[in-house]
Amino acid sequence: MPTELRSNDRMRLLPLCLLLILMVSCGSNEQFIGTYKAEVKGSPKQAETVLEVKANGDGIWRVGVAEVPFSWYVKAGELRVNAKGGGVIVGTIEGDVIHIAFPDSKTLSFKKIQ
Repeated sequence: MPTELRSNDRMRLLPLCLLLILMVSCGSNEQFIGTYKAEVKGSPKQAETVLEVKANGDGIWRVGVAEVPFSWYVKAGELRVNAKGGGVIVGTIEGDVIHIAFPDSKTLSFKKIQ
């Protein structure tokens, strides 16, 4: 009995392998999709800050009425936010909270609300 796969068998396995890869990659990002609100302590006058992470890899960062579009992806278990104007901001995930560290050493935590 030959141990090698025939060309026909390999062609049948290819779609299955591609589907499996797609399922694994999509499943890992679905947990991040949603709307998150910043948990701001100590400043009652600060405008509401919301992070909307969409399924298509886009997002919107809202501070008050101002909106900044971004794209996002997951790398090494971290949420990477690419600002449309350039630059990458890294967020770590703990349950339903995203912690985003800024270059000035300030960290902002966003809790999932939807």
